[in-house]
Amino acid sequence: MNDFNIKDPEIKEFNAIIIGSGAAGLNCAIHLVQEGIDTSKIAIITEKLGGGTSFNAGSDKQTYYKMSIYGDQGDSPYELAKDLYAGGAMHGDIALIEATNSIREFFHLVQLGVPFPYDEYGGFVGYKTDNDPKQRATSIGPFTSQKMGKCLLNTVKEKNINIFDKHYAIKIIIDDNTKQREAIGLICIKSDELSKEKNVNNLFSSLRIFKARNIIIATGGPAILYKNSVYPTSQKGTTNLAIEAGCKLQNLTESQFGLASTKFRWNVSGSYQQVIPRYYSVDANNAEIEFLNDIFPSFTELSKAIFLKGYQWPFNVALLEGYGSSLIDLAVFHENITLNRHVFLDYTKNPKGFNLAELHPIAKDYLSKSNALADIPIKRLRKLNEQAIKVYDKHNIDITVEPLEIAVCNQHLNGGITCDLWWESTTVKNLFAIGEINGSHGIHRPGGAALNAGQVGGLRVSQKIAHIDYRDQVIESERFQKFLKSELINLKDQFKILLENAPNENSITPLILLDQIQNRMSKYATIIRPLKDLESEIEIIQKQINNIVESIVLERQTDIIDFYCVKDALFTQLFFLQAILNYHLSNGRSRGSYLILRDKLQDSLSEMHILPPGYLKEYKFIHNNVDLSKKIQTLQWKDGQIFIKWEDIREIPTDFGWFENVWKEFLKNKKEYKK
Repeated sequence: MNDFNIKDPEIKEFNAIIIGSGAAGLNCAIHLVQEGIDTSKIAIITEKLGGGTSFNAGSDKQTYYKMSIYGDQGDSPYELAKDLYAGGAMHGDIALIEATNSIREFFHLVQLGVPFPYDEYGGFVGYKTDNDPKQRATSIGPFTSQKMGKCLLNTVKEKNINIFDKHYAIKIIIDDNTKQREAIGLICIKSDELSKEKNVNNLFSSLRIFKARNIIIATGGPAILYKNSVYPTSQKGTTNLAIEAGCKLQNLTESQFGLASTKFRWNVSGSYQQVIPRYYSVDANNAEIEFLNDIFPSFTELSKAIFLKGYQWPFNVALLEGYGSSLIDLAVFHENITLNRHVFLDYTKNPKGFNLAELHPIAKDYLSKSNALADIPIKRLRKLNEQAIKVYDKHNIDITVEPLEIAVCNQHLNGGITCDLWWESTTVKNLFAIGEINGSHGIHRPGGAALNAGQVGGLRVSQKIAHIDYRDQVIESERFQKFLKSELINLKDQFKILLENAPNENSITPLILLDQIQNRMSKYATIIRPLKDLESEIEIIQKQINNIVESIVLERQTDIIDFYCVKDALFTQLFFLQAILNYHLSNGRSRGSYLILRDKLQDSLSEMHILPPGYLKEYKFIHNNVDLSKKIQTLQWKDGQIFIKWEDIREIPTDFGWFENVWKEFLKNKKEYKK
């Protein structure tokens, strides 16, 4: 089995390797150059250049969130940090860093060519987004992150930063003999060199080895976990890279879900709701059912909820009572998942009972001021935001004549890898995480805050690498070879088993296993979180993990990428469901993006069931006096087990510096940087 020469694989060495080529990763590469790292020492490793969320996602008016700098609106880094922190389960110092650096990163994007709108005086105008008390949001329309990605990629190419495309990362090489685990390299598969043959040596020759002083994970969220998802199909997610490396993870219970189209994955927020479209489902007899009329007591209440769904796009437990906008998400979920019906938005007809005189004042006033009043939704949408129609036109969906199929979709993970103030893993030295895979967000966050967090993260990582202590350190060759050889031996053994597995009664293909994973997520980890049978399901996952190499059957060598994607999803699912189970056992209440369903009530915790109106009362969810928003749940893989702890959140720092002292410290540090 060990009939290969360890020196055979070519080893490329860099100071900093960024895994992922989305907006966060590209921005980090640019900042590394700006902070003084030579371009020859930086590499971007990506499975598919332009395949990530930032290059493919959007909405009617995709938001970038920052501190307000417009007109007479009072704002400050501290005020913004307070609002980020108020979302719960977020560290105050991280909130302050994201707030303080938001303007710096915003103007960095402006300088790179992102055309954020400004008025005749040069002021960058803003508007309110979800969970936003001010007007901090800005946008260039449906394609904000896509334009960001293009401008960032153009700059990366102009600076001649190394890009290794079609490289799928399968293992971070770790030195675990040091006091703290340390990332020293990366193993990838060159996907376009895979053949259809089942040959171990050929598969082994597709490996690419990288030696790196610093590794930055920028691969986004766990995109393939959910069937109903807004993530682009080109993005997969690599959370298990961090799990196997020994990273601590946090807040895995916290995700964002919202309404999105399914034929073409796109958020139906903002304008798509503000024009008051018709919602309906189709049953087994092809009958159309306007199901929302059975939930809301009047058209006025219904029109208010639909309109506010544009602002309040993410599903939010707090927006259920009082006929709030999140009742729409719950109703769509019920029609789609529980009743197995297809659900549609129709812009060619008004909702049943539509009456302009009974249109809620908040909707009527907005449409009137926007000069967007018209007799049917599509005409209102054309007046309000014609770009929203053109988005679907580009994907051969004509919403002027055909309905738009929708579902409650997974959109963003607010948790991820636990990192310090420099976006470095708290448990693995020299390993950083930026963008969605960094667990900086808490229970709630303002819309667009994730784009800012990804940009700020790239800046902080570049500053740490270039100036503090990692700039010129090298990894001794003998030390690297020792850990590389161990990983390669394990991989070759694994490859041999996978390619030689013959179909039997216990075997399974990667796609069938993925289907099982996604069905589990639909049952236990969407906006509905039942406790019943969760423990037994986790036991099944653990057995699948233990037998995954022996049970998976690959039809061809090229299926190896599917194997690693599904393996990643299975390990990630184990962490997700263990996090949810622990939240149940910690007596957690419904919050954020999910309803907690438990049959038994505990009087000592003042527990009660909250019943949504109408037929949705079957989703009676738990409310109690247990407030876990001041704590963060963390999980770490050690010796084949997941260890879970609840840690207190750190408050927002208030020891703002005195200029003379900060200046002296800054000058001192500049001298040390130049050594």
